[in-house]
Amino acid sequence: MHSKKHFGSMFFLVVFLCLSVQGYSGACESSGIQINQTNLGKSNKSIDTSFEVDIVNRCSCTISNLHVNSNGFNSGTTVDPSLFRKDGESYLVNAGKPLGSNGSIKFTYTYDRAFVITPGFWNVDHC
Repeated sequence: MHSKKHFGSMFFLVVFLCLSVQGYSGACESSGIQINQTNLGKSNKSIDTSFEVDIVNRCSCTISNLHVNSNGFNSGTTVDPSLFRKDGESYLVNAGKPLGSNGSIKFTYTYDRAFVITPGFWNVDHC
């Protein structure tokens, strides 16, 4: 009889922990992906302005397959495709590789104006 109570308690604890972890990973909502752009000005060689984009994972979990949205994005200079590339209707960041909590990816592009870049979707890997 005692072992049945112990099993029931352990089962409840395991279910509770699983639900807690699942809820915890829910903290990786769009507000957990921070996207900052800095205007670097114009270089002597270009009429376009350079912008540095810093994408930071503020989630407490490791994420991967991070996609962002940016309608009409274009650049007068080549952006390293392992950092940022078109993938269907969105843009894949860091070639889909894992990005740990507080990890960041930076890239630079040039154009006559800054593009709005917003969080899209991603996978939560380790929490």
